[in-house]
Amino acid sequence: MVLVRGLQGDVLRRKRLRQGRVPGAVYGKTIAPFLVEVPAKAVADVLLSESGLNTVIDLTVEGEGETHTVLIDNLERDRITRGFLNVGFHEVGRGEKVTAQIPIQLVGDRPDADADLLLEQALETITVHAQPADLPPHLDVDVSQMKVGDALRVSDLPHNPKLEFGVPEDALIASLRYSRTAQIAEEDTAVAAGAPSGLDAVTELRSDKDQGSDSVTGAQGQP
Repeated sequence: MVLVRGLQGDVLRRKRLRQGRVPGAVYGKTIAPFLVEVPAKAVADVLLSESGLNTVIDLTVEGEGETHTVLIDNLERDRITRGFLNVGFHEVGRGEKVTAQIPIQLVGDRPDADADLLLEQALETITVHAQPADLPPHLDVDVSQMKVGDALRVSDLPHNPKLEFGVPEDALIASLRYSRTAQIAEEDTAVAAGAPSGLDAVTELRSDKDQGSDSVTGAQGQP
């Protein structure tokens, strides 16, 4: 990605935005921050790539020979138009680990697929510490062997010694259970068949207690 040095001033900034030029800055531990401009299309191309914001970019400033290895560290967008307003590039030093949010994708078809089952994904992205070149575009989790009541956790993610997860290993990723609609239908069926509902059962126990019976053994109380 080739950038040009940026210029300050709100009026000029708005004009350049209309021309498809996004203002930004490059910064890092070993360099002095400086302003730049980048084509909006170049930013869009990065977002649309497989690795998205985790894309490692070789950035060259127009007219300067030095190349900076960077990641997009901050991206400001218009809340209504979603146009780019400002972009920050963080230079990554050789051997330096970075922190990134990696998407988690659930893959595979469950053998017991049922309309009444609900596969809930509790964790859609996971914090990862790794060197930029080792950042995966996403992490896949196989759900094809899940049964009702099963839960997948961070410890079930594919092991990669180059990745360090920033959340506990027992953090929930996904679970498989009956949907609430199916549970209600099952309860309605039980009531229709004569089985006492939870409220009916409590009422019966209270009634037995009032009559002096033992609610556990059913033995009659002594007068």
